[in-house]
Amino acid sequence: MAQGVIDGTRLPTAHAAVRLHVVGRLLLAVAATTLLALYAWVTIRAGADATDFATFYDSGRHVLQGLSPYPQLASLPQTADPKTFAPFVYPPPIAFAFVPLAALSFGLANALFFALNVAAVVLALRLLGVRDWACYAAAFASPVVLAAPANGTISAFLLLGVALAWRYRDHSGKVAASVASVVVAKIFLWPLWLWLVFTRRYRAAALSAIAGVVATLLAWATIGLSGLRDYPQLLSRLTGLTGVNSYSGYALERSLGAPSWAAQIVLFAVALVAGYWVTRRPSDARVFVAAVGIALLVTPIMWQHYLVLLFAPIAIVRPRMSALWLVPLLFWIDAASWSSGEALRIAPVLALSAALVVTCLRSAR
Repeated sequence: MAQGVIDGTRLPTAHAAVRLHVVGRLLLAVAATTLLALYAWVTIRAGADATDFATFYDSGRHVLQGLSPYPQLASLPQTADPKTFAPFVYPPPIAFAFVPLAALSFGLANALFFALNVAAVVLALRLLGVRDWACYAAAFASPVVLAAPANGTISAFLLLGVALAWRYRDHSGKVAASVASVVVAKIFLWPLWLWLVFTRRYRAAALSAIAGVVATLLAWATIGLSGLRDYPQLLSRLTGLTGVNSYSGYALERSLGAPSWAAQIVLFAVALVAGYWVTRRPSDARVFVAAVGIALLVTPIMWQHYLVLLFAPIAIVRPRMSALWLVPLLFWIDAASWSSGEALRIAPVLALSAALVVTCLRSAR
């Protein structure tokens, strides 16, 4: 009888736990759907010049017209305004990638680009082996995922490229193309190329380097090498104008009074230490996760939408719903686009990002 009583008391408790689990997943889905619809409505209604997509759209139009997409160095302001400062600073292949959208009206192109961003996140998680719909809900309820399409950025496509690199890591041509694409789009993802080298994918590393250089030079040659000579200076000016207003380790150091050169040296040293720690117990997944984490750590400019890349390590180590998928919801503590160089805003975002990376590294096999 005692055993029956115990079993009888456990049954309702088990049912309650199941109901709570189901309700929690449904609430997460409702929140994600509502937020995504709200962000889509606001972004599409905002029109021209409201997001970074306007910059990409204009770069595609310039290429169509045979013009340079790059600004003159002398035209850059002394202080960056978060509402108006949006020069095109990407390598020229990105401008060419936006030519098809630039052929459309801005309103149609803007709406289509938002939809493509959403599709890129879904496809990326799918490629990483995620099948649990609650994981997708958790992703789209987080501000770092929503910020990618809402700000009109290419961060969701970077996540897709990273996912392709992992999915096709044993196919030299495919992984080389994926790594080359994301590094050309955003140079701060160069640690992914080192992942190829560390894991002895030498053929893929060579193909990736060649493909990236050739694609970039061909695109630049098509626009008459316009902007090539000033490009390093343009990136330097961009770091000086916006890096301190981002959520990067560089921005945190600068906010605490460190000079620019010292801040970058410290970040590089930290990256070396992190890389050494990972290589003490190397595995394919650990090195890959470390490459993504180090890329986010050492970049002097890190906007919140860059953190959508964290969902690649999360998906690799936890392809089914777990508490780890809910951690990015904490980024709602500060979902603003710019940190304005305030250490108390930058530090929590960096700490949470680092905690996610370390957790994924400990779980990677």
